Amino acid sequence: MPTLSALAEAAGDALVPVTPFPPSRLVTGVHVSELAAPGRYLAGGELLLTTGIPLTGRDSDDDYVASLAAHDVGALGLGLGEGWDAPPPGFADRCARAGVPLFVVPDGIPFLDVSRALVGLERRLERDAGLRAASAHTRLAEAAAGEDGRAGVVRAIAEAVGGWAAWVPAPRAGGTALLHPPALEGLLPSVVADIEASLGRSGAGAASFSAHGSVVLALPVTTGSGRVGALAIGAGRPLAPADRQLARTAIALLRALAAPSASTDASTAGAWIVRLALDGRASAARDLARSSGVDLPPVVRVHVGPPDAGAAPLSVVDGPLRVTLRGADDVPPIGATSVPVVWEDVPAAADRVRASWFAAIRDDPDVVPAVVEPADRATRWLDALRTPELRDTVRAHLAGGQRVEHTARALGVHRNTARQRIAAAERAMGVALTDPDAAAELWIALRRVSR
Repeated sequence: MPTLSALAEAAGDALVPVTPFPPSRLVTGVHVSELAAPGRYLAGGELLLTTGIPLTGRDSDDDYVASLAAHDVGALGLGLGEGWDAPPPGFADRCARAGVPLFVVPDGIPFLDVSRALVGLERRLERDAGLRAASAHTRLAEAAAGEDGRAGVVRAIAEAVGGWAAWVPAPRAGGTALLHPPALEGLLPSVVADIEASLGRSGAGAASFSAHGSVVLALPVTTGSGRVGALAIGAGRPLAPADRQLARTAIALLRALAAPSASTDASTAGAWIVRLALDGRASAARDLARSSGVDLPPVVRVHVGPPDAGAAPLSVVDGPLRVTLRGADDVPPIGATSVPVVWEDVPAAADRVRASWFAAIRDDPDVVPAVVEPADRATRWLDALRTPELRDTVRAHLAGGQRVEHTARALGVHRNTARQRIAAAERAMGVALTDPDAAAELWIALRRVSR
């Protein structure tokens, strides 16, 4: 969020300070009002712009300034040229006593110039934050691939948020709790108790609370066998969206470290890149590849096969399968291979080809088949609807204008049953029927196969 000093610098001649102001005060927005009592429309922290219509130049101005201070206005900007050619007599002193910084917008300069300065500053701050976040994602992945990956992740996330972080293993998983920085290790017993109270007994998917002078975010780390631990991060400020994104990357890395195959496959950058991509962290995967000198194709095929199928640069053993990310033209002779997808779609493609592989070996596990997804995605979606019930549900739902009541009536079932079948069909296909492009392609495909 921009500071008052940064906004004053960005606005230049459009915003001239009259009274001293706290340079680090955060500005939440720019609001224009000529009301005598605009406080009810303010959320706090705004730069309020006015041409001075509510001002009188007399003692009654005390009430106006006091109202702004009571509603925590960030600063007041007085536009000159319409009502006042300079601040009213004594008005600057009134603002200074109330702690409301006073600026003037010179005659002839539109208020829009101030708003544009704030928007430009916010965009620049977002861009800078994105660059810092990309670097932090890379440091997290590099730390996970180090000698003590778990401790490295805890240290890297603590440094990235400018606070502290803790790893707390689940009671049944065993292991040692960690906290960084070491100077705060005395907090560890209470952090463990807080996590067990917020996640262990409640089973919540995440928890946010205030403790130890910090705003704390606690997230569980789960594998196929359940919760193996939790990550807690704390800072003496509200955690920003970028902090939460970093926490999710850290969770993905801790989950990979907890996987049974992590010790054998996590030693190369390529394996970590695959693990991040499978966990939906495409941006972090690209950052790690860039820092490790690994060239990534813009689109990849997701391939699964037996664990002994042979390692590749972008390959990792994930449970009973080896998962490999290959170039768009690389289709191995065995295993299940997806259509080319962008990195953001790797998790969904991996789910599809896993399902295709297990379906192919269901009848004869000793046979190593070759399964390649059809390029036509509508055909792929229909293939995913493996039961007539799901296919009929999709057909009825699309034919009825995607109104659940009409779908239920056409199928002769309760509307809650119809909702459950629609949700099951969407999960199987990996696409929402509310997507108009997907719905159109599916309808044409259904009409084609019903002829």
